[in-house]
Amino acid sequence: MRDDSTSSIEHLLRLHSQRTTDQSTLLLNAEGIVMWCNPTAARTFGYAPEELVGLAIHRLFTAEDVLDGVPDYELRVAAESADMNNDRWLQRADGSRFWASGSTTALRGDSGEILGFGKTLRNRTDVKEQLETLRNRADALVKADEHKNIFLSTLSHELRNPLAPLVNALQLIRMSGPTSAALHYPVKLIERQVDFIRRLVDDLLDVTRISSGKIQLELDAIDLRDVLARAVETARPLIAQRRHSLAQLVLEVPIIVKGDAGRLEQVFVNLLTNAAKYTPEGGRIELRASREQDEALVHVLDNGIGIPMEMQPHIFELFTQVAESAPHADGGLGIGLSLVKNLVELHGGSVQVRSEGAGNGSEFTVRLPLA
Repeated sequence: MRDDSTSSIEHLLRLHSQRTTDQSTLLLNAEGIVMWCNPTAARTFGYAPEELVGLAIHRLFTAEDVLDGVPDYELRVAAESADMNNDRWLQRADGSRFWASGSTTALRGDSGEILGFGKTLRNRTDVKEQLETLRNRADALVKADEHKNIFLSTLSHELRNPLAPLVNALQLIRMSGPTSAALHYPVKLIERQVDFIRRLVDDLLDVTRISSGKIQLELDAIDLRDVLARAVETARPLIAQRRHSLAQLVLEVPIIVKGDAGRLEQVFVNLLTNAAKYTPEGGRIELRASREQDEALVHVLDNGIGIPMEMQPHIFELFTQVAESAPHADGGLGIGLSLVKNLVELHGGSVQVRSEGAGNGSEFTVRLPLA
């Protein structure tokens, strides 16, 4: 009964190896000579079965692998260890190559002596080509990103050049004496727009510096309350212009973090001005600051246009803008939140967004490690 069962299993294995059209199987003797192959192996390597039998295994490897001793190395590893898994280029009878994925296994007798080797493989040239295509695309994206950073850096520097004479011209107007009532509004308008362009260009320049690893933080132990006070002072003209109410709920004890005061002020100015820009006139903005265990927490909330659920995972990506926000963007490019995320992470912190969707306001939470 046992012999019949063994014979039946051997028959099934033989049938499988002969009938499969996907897996090539080769049996080698102890010296690495092909003793048997299934039809798929012969077809894959481009030989008739009787031509493939009797060949030394190194005839199926590329010339450079033979020169490097790869065929003998595979057999040695299989003999001294477990299966030798290998993915490499192999060579057909006509000299063409295909990418094979498979393994080589030592076949031992009852006393442990090596009787030969079994080599199984599949033609995976299509997978290899797909991987190469993906790798080339990834390389192209990296190069495109480098070109983008160079372009943005050049653009931001070029935009800075005309800003200096504009600022100087405004200074000269102020120094020339009190402006007439007719000029008061246009001068204030020019001041606001010049300041907006300056901040936009600075943000753009900082994004490129962070991308290229050139930004340096000047870290000190600072009270986050002082940073927030300066950020509110910077953002207040826009908040007042849009007639928003601003509630400040700040813990009345020091909130000491190790950070760059100027860069952190930049973070909270961006969040406050965003809240002001994307909240319809007469809205409410809330600034909260507290401590939680070993973290400082700052929340910036508004009752503005909100962020659709599908946009929230992408809101911190460069140049991302919610479509519904276009009338409120006031010339923004979707740079500020990307800069916020990068600067916060450079401080070892994190920033999250929460919104119940369009029309339901937003809440940004910045977490920074306490000093």
